[in-house]
Order: sequence, then C-alpha cells, then structure tokens
Amino acid sequence: MKMREAVPEDAATIRKIALSTVTQDDTVRTKVMERAYQQEEIVRAISSSEEAREQLFIVGETDDDVIGFCHAIDRGDMWEMLRLYLHPDYHRRGHGAEFLMYLEKQKRQPIDVYVESSNDQAITFLMHQSFKELNRIQEEVYDQPMELIHLRYDPS
Repeated sequence: MKMREAVPEDAATIRKIALSTVTQDDTVRTKVMERAYQQEEIVRAISSSEEAREQLFIVGETDDDVIGFCHAIDRGDMWEMLRLYLHPDYHRRGHGAEFLMYLEKQKRQPIDVYVESSNDQAITFLMHQSFKELNRIQEEVYDQPMELIHLRYDPS
C-alpha cells in the first residue's frame, strides 16, 4: 500500500470509506458518523493538517484507489490518533497495521486513541496490535451519549 498526505479532493472518498464501516442497525453510530464525516468537515481537517506540522492526515492507496485513511496529532510525547478507517473490502490484509507502522516511523512514541465501546471491530484490531485499555469515559459526541474506551500503544 502506498501512503501519501490527504488532499481536499480525497474528501468524498474518505467520507464514503468512513460511512462504509457502519452497520445499518447501529442508528446512533450512523448519526454520529454522518455528522462527523460531512465533506466540508473532512476538507477542513485535511487543510488544517496541511498547515500544521504536528498533524498528519494520510491516505493509503492500492492501484491508485484510496482504500483507507489515518488522522493523527503529534502531542509532543505521544500521537493522538483521531481516525483510522479502512474500506471493509480491505480488512484483515495488514493495511491497518501499515498505518500504525507509518505513524511509528514518523516519530517513535506512544499512540493514544479513543474508540466507541460499540465499535467491536476497531477494538479487536487495536488490541491485536498491542494497544492496552487505560480507562473508559462517558462523552457526548454530536449530542449522542457514548462510552469511549481510551487505548494506548507504547512502543518502548
């Protein structure tokens, strides 16, 4: 998989990938994802990462098709991973791990992420990648109450 910085023209594909990961029966998560992944919000996130050296918004491509993306912020002593999504057709092929390795190659430091407790696939993947649960918190995300799991990967 080839990695590159995301550009605003990737926004529609990024939205499509993010929404493809939600099951139809999860109405709360669907509402949140549709609000979080409005095209103008994605363009804003990509643009801010282009301007800020401490942010990284990358896409992964195979055969010139974007199949996934990762958005992380370098907090100085750790990465805060805001998003990591792969199109479901590319799950279980090692591409998610490639995104994590890419982050680690940029700067070797812990990676923190908050995951919705209902996102079983993401939790299983991250635990398989040696992330450990630190705690759970209750948050309102786009006016929806959610339990988030705080996970950390520490390469040291």
